[in-house]
Amino acid sequence: MAKSEERILKCSGGARFVHWSHTICWFILLLTGLVMFSSKWCGWLAPVFGGVNGANLVHRIMAVIFIAIPLIGLLLRPRSFVNWMKEAASWGKDEIEFMMKFPLDFLGFPVKMPPQGRINAGQKINSFLFPLMGLLIALSGIVMWFPGNFPAWLVRLAYPVHDVAWIIGTAQLMFHAYLGSLHPGSGESFWAMFGDGKVRASWAKHHHTKWYQELYGKD
Repeated sequence: MAKSEERILKCSGGARFVHWSHTICWFILLLTGLVMFSSKWCGWLAPVFGGVNGANLVHRIMAVIFIAIPLIGLLLRPRSFVNWMKEAASWGKDEIEFMMKFPLDFLGFPVKMPPQGRINAGQKINSFLFPLMGLLIALSGIVMWFPGNFPAWLVRLAYPVHDVAWIIGTAQLMFHAYLGSLHPGSGESFWAMFGDGKVRASWAKHHHTKWYQELYGKD
Protein backbone atom coordinates (compact mmCIF):
# COMPACT_ATOMS: atom_id res chain seq x y z
CA MET A 1 0.00 0.00 0.00
CA ALA A 2 1.35 3.41 -0.96
CA LYS A 3 1.42 6.43 1.31
CA SER A 4 -1.33 8.84 0.28
CA GLU A 5 1.09 11.60 -0.85
CA GLU A 6 3.60 9.28 -2.52
CA ARG A 7 4.11 10.19 -6.17
CA ILE A 8 4.63 7.61 -8.93
CA LEU A 9 5.95 8.04 -12.45
CA LYS A 10 3.20 7.85 -15.08
CA CYS A 11 4.94 9.43 -18.09
CA SER A 12 8.68 9.18 -18.77
CA GLY A 13 10.81 12.13 -19.79
CA GLY A 14 11.05 10.79 -23.34
CA ALA A 15 7.28 10.43 -23.60
CA ARG A 16 6.76 13.97 -22.32
CA PHE A 17 9.33 15.35 -24.78
CA VAL A 18 7.69 13.64 -27.74
CA HIS A 19 4.22 14.68 -26.53
CA TRP A 20 4.95 18.39 -26.19
CA SER A 21 7.32 18.77 -29.13
CA HIS A 22 4.77 17.07 -31.37
CA THR A 23 1.99 19.25 -29.97
CA ILE A 24 3.96 22.43 -30.75
CA CYS A 25 4.75 21.13 -34.25
CA TRP A 26 1.08 20.29 -34.80
CA PHE A 27 -0.17 23.80 -34.06
CA ILE A 28 2.54 25.53 -36.12
CA LEU A 29 1.82 23.18 -39.02
CA LEU A 30 -1.90 23.83 -38.62
CA LEU A 31 -1.51 27.63 -38.67
CA THR A 32 0.95 27.70 -41.56
CA GLY A 33 -1.16 25.15 -43.41
CA LEU A 34 -4.22 27.37 -43.06
CA VAL A 35 -2.29 30.28 -44.60
CA MET A 36 -1.24 28.07 -47.52
CA PHE A 37 -4.69 26.48 -47.86
CA SER A 38 -6.65 29.75 -47.99
CA SER A 39 -4.78 33.04 -47.97
CA LYS A 40 -8.16 34.72 -48.64
CA TRP A 41 -9.65 33.61 -45.31
CA CYS A 42 -6.49 33.05 -43.26
CA GLY A 43 -4.22 35.68 -44.80
CA TRP A 44 -4.34 37.66 -41.56
CA LEU A 45 -2.03 34.96 -40.13
CA ALA A 46 0.55 35.36 -42.88
CA PRO A 47 2.47 38.32 -41.30
CA VAL A 48 3.20 36.13 -38.27
CA PHE A 49 5.34 33.92 -40.53
CA GLY A 50 6.72 36.67 -42.76
CA GLY A 51 4.09 36.28 -45.49
CA VAL A 52 2.69 33.34 -47.45
CA ASN A 53 6.14 32.28 -48.67
CA GLY A 54 7.42 32.42 -45.12
CA ALA A 55 4.50 30.27 -43.95
CA ASN A 56 5.33 27.79 -46.71
CA LEU A 57 8.97 27.61 -45.57
CA VAL A 58 8.07 27.26 -41.87
CA HIS A 59 5.52 24.56 -42.77
CA ARG A 60 8.16 22.47 -44.54
CA ILE A 61 10.74 22.88 -41.77
CA MET A 62 8.23 21.89 -39.10
CA ALA A 63 7.08 18.98 -41.27
CA VAL A 64 10.62 17.56 -41.20
CA ILE A 65 10.77 17.97 -37.40
CA PHE A 66 7.27 16.45 -37.08
CA ILE A 67 8.45 13.31 -38.90
CA ALA A 68 11.89 13.19 -37.27
CA ILE A 69 10.74 13.33 -33.61
CA PRO A 70 8.90 9.97 -33.47
CA LEU A 71 11.51 8.30 -35.69
CA ILE A 72 14.32 9.38 -33.36
CA GLY A 73 12.29 8.25 -30.34
CA LEU A 74 11.65 4.91 -32.02
CA LEU A 75 15.34 4.42 -32.78
CA LEU A 76 16.48 5.40 -29.26
CA ARG A 77 13.74 3.61 -27.30
CA PRO A 78 12.23 0.86 -29.49
CA ARG A 79 11.19 -1.23 -26.48
CA SER A 80 9.27 1.69 -24.99
CA PHE A 81 7.32 2.03 -28.23
CA VAL A 82 6.58 -1.71 -28.36
CA ASN A 83 5.46 -1.74 -24.71
CA TRP A 84 3.23 1.29 -25.34
CA MET A 85 1.58 -0.41 -28.31
CA LYS A 86 1.13 -3.65 -26.35
CA GLU A 87 -0.49 -1.71 -23.52
CA ALA A 88 -2.78 0.13 -25.93
CA ALA A 89 -3.77 -3.12 -27.66
CA SER A 90 -4.63 -4.84 -24.38
CA TRP A 91 -8.44 -4.79 -24.16
CA GLY A 92 -10.90 -6.65 -21.94
CA LYS A 93 -14.39 -6.23 -20.55
CA ASP A 94 -13.31 -3.30 -18.35
CA GLU A 95 -12.14 -1.29 -21.37
CA ILE A 96 -15.36 -2.01 -23.27
CA GLU A 97 -17.47 -1.10 -20.24
CA PHE A 98 -15.41 2.08 -19.81
CA MET A 99 -16.18 3.21 -23.35
CA MET A 100 -19.88 2.36 -22.95
CA LYS A 101 -20.13 4.45 -19.76
CA PHE A 102 -17.80 7.23 -20.90
CA PRO A 103 -20.51 9.39 -22.60
CA LEU A 104 -22.45 9.52 -19.33
CA ASP A 105 -19.30 10.36 -17.36
CA PHE A 106 -18.39 13.02 -19.94
CA LEU A 107 -21.81 14.65 -19.56
CA GLY A 108 -21.47 14.71 -15.79
CA PHE A 109 -23.78 11.88 -14.80
CA PRO A 110 -22.71 9.96 -11.67
CA VAL A 111 -21.49 6.58 -12.97
CA LYS A 112 -19.07 4.06 -11.50
CA MET A 113 -16.31 3.58 -14.05
CA PRO A 114 -14.57 0.18 -14.25
CA PRO A 115 -10.91 -0.10 -13.10
CA GLN A 116 -8.29 0.91 -15.68
CA GLY A 117 -4.58 0.35 -16.25
CA ARG A 118 -1.90 3.06 -16.58
CA ILE A 119 -3.74 4.34 -19.65
CA ASN A 120 -7.53 4.08 -19.79
CA ALA A 121 -9.59 2.80 -22.71
CA GLY A 122 -9.99 6.25 -24.26
CA GLN A 123 -6.26 6.87 -24.06
CA LYS A 124 -5.70 3.48 -25.69
CA ILE A 125 -7.82 4.52 -28.66
CA ASN A 126 -5.92 7.81 -28.78
CA SER A 127 -2.64 5.86 -28.75
CA PHE A 128 -3.55 4.31 -32.10
CA LEU A 129 -5.61 7.06 -33.70
CA PHE A 130 -3.16 9.93 -33.29
CA PRO A 131 -0.11 8.06 -34.70
CA LEU A 132 -2.32 6.87 -37.57
CA MET A 133 -3.35 10.45 -38.41
CA GLY A 134 0.28 11.54 -38.09
CA LEU A 135 1.40 8.78 -40.45
CA LEU A 136 -1.25 9.68 -43.05
CA ILE A 137 -0.30 13.35 -42.80
CA ALA A 138 3.40 12.61 -43.15
CA LEU A 139 3.04 10.23 -46.11
CA SER A 140 0.56 12.44 -47.99
CA GLY A 141 2.72 15.49 -47.23
CA ILE A 142 5.78 13.83 -48.76
CA VAL A 143 3.80 13.05 -51.91
CA MET A 144 2.56 16.66 -52.09
CA TRP A 145 6.07 18.02 -51.52
CA PHE A 146 7.65 15.93 -54.28
CA PRO A 147 4.80 15.40 -56.78
CA GLY A 148 7.15 14.70 -59.68
CA ASN A 149 8.30 11.46 -58.03
CA PHE A 150 4.84 9.91 -57.69
CA PRO A 151 2.00 8.89 -60.05
CA ALA A 152 -0.55 11.63 -60.79
CA TRP A 153 -3.42 9.66 -59.19
CA LEU A 154 -1.43 9.36 -55.95
CA VAL A 155 -0.72 13.11 -55.91
CA ARG A 156 -4.44 13.85 -56.43
CA LEU A 157 -5.31 11.45 -53.61
CA ALA A 158 -2.72 12.91 -51.24
CA TYR A 159 -4.47 16.31 -50.98
CA PRO A 160 -7.83 15.13 -49.56
CA VAL A 161 -6.08 12.54 -47.38
CA HIS A 162 -3.82 15.29 -45.97
CA ASP A 163 -6.77 17.62 -45.30
CA VAL A 164 -9.10 15.00 -43.77
CA ALA A 165 -6.34 13.61 -41.54
CA TRP A 166 -5.60 17.14 -40.28
CA ILE A 167 -9.28 17.79 -39.54
CA ILE A 168 -9.70 14.48 -37.66
CA GLY A 169 -6.36 14.89 -35.88
CA THR A 170 -7.06 18.48 -34.81
CA ALA A 171 -10.55 17.58 -33.52
CA GLN A 172 -9.00 14.67 -31.68
CA LEU A 173 -6.29 16.92 -30.24
CA MET A 174 -8.87 19.44 -28.97
CA PHE A 175 -10.90 16.64 -27.36
CA HIS A 176 -7.74 15.18 -25.82
CA ALA A 177 -6.72 18.62 -24.51
CA TYR A 178 -10.12 19.12 -22.87
CA LEU A 179 -10.18 15.67 -21.26
CA GLY A 180 -6.59 16.04 -20.08
CA SER A 181 -6.99 19.48 -18.53
CA LEU A 182 -10.54 20.72 -17.90
CA HIS A 183 -12.50 17.49 -17.47
CA PRO A 184 -13.16 16.91 -13.72
CA GLY A 185 -10.50 14.73 -12.13
CA SER A 186 -7.98 14.94 -14.98
CA GLY A 187 -5.86 17.82 -13.70
CA GLU A 188 -3.38 15.54 -11.95
CA SER A 189 -2.37 13.89 -15.20
CA PHE A 190 -2.26 17.24 -17.02
CA TRP A 191 0.15 18.85 -14.55
CA ALA A 192 2.26 15.70 -14.49
CA MET A 193 2.85 16.16 -18.22
CA PHE A 194 4.09 19.70 -17.51
CA GLY A 195 6.23 18.62 -14.59
CA ASP A 196 8.11 15.46 -13.64
CA GLY A 197 5.59 13.00 -15.05
CA LYS A 198 4.55 11.82 -11.59
CA VAL A 199 1.06 11.61 -10.11
CA ARG A 200 -0.18 11.10 -6.55
CA ALA A 201 -0.59 7.44 -5.65
CA SER A 202 -4.02 8.19 -4.19
CA TRP A 203 -5.10 9.69 -7.53
CA ALA A 204 -3.72 6.69 -9.44
CA LYS A 205 -5.64 4.35 -7.11
CA HIS A 206 -8.91 6.08 -7.99
CA HIS A 207 -8.40 6.70 -11.74
CA HIS A 208 -6.04 3.87 -12.76
CA THR A 209 -6.83 1.17 -10.21
CA LYS A 210 -5.35 -1.76 -12.13
CA TRP A 211 -2.04 0.07 -12.57
CA TYR A 212 -1.99 1.02 -8.89
CA GLN A 213 -2.63 -2.60 -7.90
CA GLU A 214 0.18 -3.78 -10.18
CA LEU A 215 2.54 -1.48 -8.28
CA TYR A 216 1.27 -1.86 -4.72
CA GLY A 217 -1.05 -4.85 -4.70
CA LYS A 218 -4.64 -4.84 -3.55
CA ASP A 219 -5.39 -3.15 -0.23
